[in-house]
Amino acid sequence: MSYNTQLSKIKSLSDEIIYHPVKYKVLFGTKADADLQATFKVVKNPDIVLNDNDIKSRIVSAINQYFALENWDFGDKFFFSEMANYVMSQMTPDLVTFIIVPNQTSQVFGSLYEIKSESDEIFISGATVDNVDVIDAVTATRLRAQEGGVVTASTRISAGIQSSTTLANTTLANSTSTSSTSTSSTSSSTASTSSSSSSSSSSSGSSSSGGY
Repeated sequence: MSYNTQLSKIKSLSDEIIYHPVKYKVLFGTKADADLQATFKVVKNPDIVLNDNDIKSRIVSAINQYFALENWDFGDKFFFSEMANYVMSQMTPDLVTFIIVPNQTSQVFGSLYEIKSESDEIFISGATVDNVDVIDAVTATRLRAQEGGVVTASTRISAGIQSSTTLANTTLANSTSTSSTSTSSTSSSTASTSSSSSSSSSSSGSSSSGGY
């Protein structure tokens, strides 16, 4: 079977054309790998009457335009910030917020903001209207409202702060206990010193009596 006969016509006799197999790297939709599946959370402009289904369709259309094959090369990196700027420019003024939330529960919010493709891979979008969720506002609750739950960065940071606070309180309690022990030891030492002073005084008194 002959491939690309047009190249064969113009190549030199000493040249050899070698074909390497390549593949698509599907992003976002159900056809993508589990760690690349995501939901787009969007907030509509509250000052304009808009249909949710129309918004979703237009967003998916803009994403497909962004991932047109002529815009990409093998081994490229995907940056969500660039795609978000493109989608927002296409949806202005109907859209005020556009973010991406991973579907996989083990991933944190923001983990899909940068994706690398291999030298034999090229990006293509698998997003559908089912991957777009129209919400009223972006809140921590909304970010965790996905089926199965989404672990956000704020949740992990809060847990870390609480752990640090507990450790600090424990350390403080231990320090207080140590200080109390040290104080008790100091008091005991003072008492011992007083006893020694009393003994010295008694010894001095006895010596004086013997002199007379």
